[in-house]
Amino acid sequence: MRFAILAWGAALVAAPAGAMAANGASYAAAAAADSRPLPPAQRLERHFLQVTAANLRFQSEAARLALGRSNNPAVKELAQAALARQQAEQPQLQRLLQARGMAMPFPANAHAKVLKQLGRLNGAKFDRLYVDEVVMRSCQADIANLEKMALQAEDPVLKAWVDRQLPTLRLHLAKAGKALPNAQPRGQRDV
Repeated sequence: MRFAILAWGAALVAAPAGAMAANGASYAAAAAADSRPLPPAQRLERHFLQVTAANLRFQSEAARLALGRSNNPAVKELAQAALARQQAEQPQLQRLLQARGMAMPFPANAHAKVLKQLGRLNGAKFDRLYVDEVVMRSCQADIANLEKMALQAEDPVLKAWVDRQLPTLRLHLAKAGKALPNAQPRGQRDV
């Protein structure tokens, strides 16, 4: 009798471990079998959010550099506006990302290159690169992406967020044109 109880107890202890191993293996296989590719609209929204979040992070990092390296009050005003926009919009953008299981991305390699160049410059050269590349080019790319998403977004929350962003970015771009009147981005890159 004692042997039967010990055998039964050993079976109880061993059963959960074996069951967990079997369930773990079947869970992964079942999850893989149940996974489906995202619809095109959702893939587009996810890509848009990733690009927009990376651009916002890039613009805020460059704006912090501009506050420390520029002596031009107009450039400093642009940098302060970029930081204010980042502080206002990043929490909303993070909620949109998290609702899709995404995290805030880092700036793209092209952004890192511009940030590195900005880190080596001061004065008028810094101002020109900051306004041309960070404010003008990045804002133009953001506006183009927002306009595209305004037409194609299926998520009403995302569409409303996009509609709120466009006027702010257009105003920021207009101010940039006045900060350094001859500012023009060097070639357009598709973001």
